[in-house]
Amino acid sequence: MTDPKMPSRRALRLLMIMAVSIAVIWVIVFVGENISHSRIKMEQERTGGGVPRPH
Repeated sequence: MTDPKMPSRRALRLLMIMAVSIAVIWVIVFVGENISHSRIKMEQERTGGGVPRPH
Protein backbone atom coordinates (compact mmCIF):
# COMPACT_ATOMS: atom_id res chain seq x y z
CA MET A 1 0.00 0.00 0.00
CA THR A 2 1.19 3.47 -0.78
CA ASP A 3 1.17 6.18 1.84
CA PRO A 4 -1.91 8.38 1.21
CA LYS A 5 0.00 11.47 2.39
CA MET A 6 2.60 11.05 -0.38
CA PRO A 7 1.66 12.25 -3.86
CA SER A 8 1.72 9.65 -6.62
CA ARG A 9 4.70 9.20 -8.93
CA ARG A 10 2.66 10.57 -11.84
CA ALA A 11 1.76 13.71 -9.89
CA LEU A 12 5.40 14.23 -8.91
CA ARG A 13 6.52 13.76 -12.51
CA LEU A 14 3.87 16.22 -13.72
CA LEU A 15 4.98 18.76 -11.11
CA MET A 16 8.62 18.35 -12.15
CA ILE A 17 7.78 18.77 -15.84
CA MET A 18 5.74 21.91 -15.10
CA ALA A 19 8.48 23.37 -12.92
CA VAL A 20 11.18 22.67 -15.52
CA SER A 21 9.10 24.10 -18.38
CA ILE A 22 8.33 27.28 -16.42
CA ALA A 23 12.02 27.64 -15.54
CA VAL A 24 13.02 27.17 -19.20
CA ILE A 25 10.49 29.76 -20.39
CA TRP A 26 11.66 32.21 -17.68
CA VAL A 27 15.30 31.74 -18.65
CA ILE A 28 14.52 32.26 -22.35
CA VAL A 29 12.59 35.47 -21.59
CA PHE A 30 15.31 36.73 -19.22
CA VAL A 31 18.17 36.00 -21.64
CA GLY A 32 16.19 37.47 -24.54
CA GLU A 33 15.62 40.71 -22.64
CA ASN A 34 19.30 40.89 -21.70
CA ILE A 35 20.37 40.38 -25.32
CA SER A 36 17.98 43.05 -26.61
CA HIS A 37 19.05 45.53 -23.92
CA SER A 38 22.73 44.93 -24.59
CA ARG A 39 22.14 45.34 -28.35
CA ILE A 40 20.34 48.65 -27.78
CA LYS A 41 23.12 49.80 -25.46
CA MET A 42 25.82 48.81 -27.97
CA GLU A 43 23.94 50.62 -30.75
CA GLN A 44 23.63 53.78 -28.65
CA GLU A 45 27.32 53.70 -27.72
CA ARG A 46 28.27 53.12 -31.36
CA THR A 47 26.11 55.99 -32.64
CA GLY A 48 27.00 58.34 -29.78
CA GLY A 49 23.83 58.43 -27.70
CA GLY A 50 21.27 56.96 -30.07
CA VAL A 51 21.39 59.70 -32.74
CA PRO A 52 22.83 58.36 -36.00
CA ARG A 53 25.74 60.47 -37.19
CA PRO A 54 26.18 61.21 -40.89
CA HIS A 55 29.21 59.43 -42.33
